[in-house]
Amino acid sequence: KMITGDHPETAMAIGKMLGIIDPAAAHAKAYTGPELDAMSDEQIEGIVLDCNIFARASPENKIAIVKALKAKGEITSMTGDGVNDAPALKAANI
Repeated sequence: KMITGDHPETAMAIGKMLGIIDPAAAHAKAYTGPELDAMSDEQIEGIVLDCNIFARASPENKIAIVKALKAKGEITSMTGDGVNDAPALKAANI
C-alpha cells in the first residue's frame, strides 16, 4: 500500500510503475484524504484492504489508515520524510 500527499493521478502512475496496482484494472482507485475525512472509522476499515493507493492524505488520514489495517489484523510499517509523518510512524507496528 502507498499513502502519499501527492495528487491522485501522480500516485496512481507511481503505483502502476511499482506494481502496487494492476495497470489493466479498470476499477483501480486512489482514495483521497477528503474522501477519507468523510468516512467513519468503520467505513475506512471496509475499504482499506481493497485499496492500495491513498493520495492527498493528511497526517490524520495516515493514522486512520494504519489503525484500520491493524484492526483488520495486518502488520503495518511506515516510512516518512517529515515531522507530520511521526504520528503514523509511531502508530505502525514497524
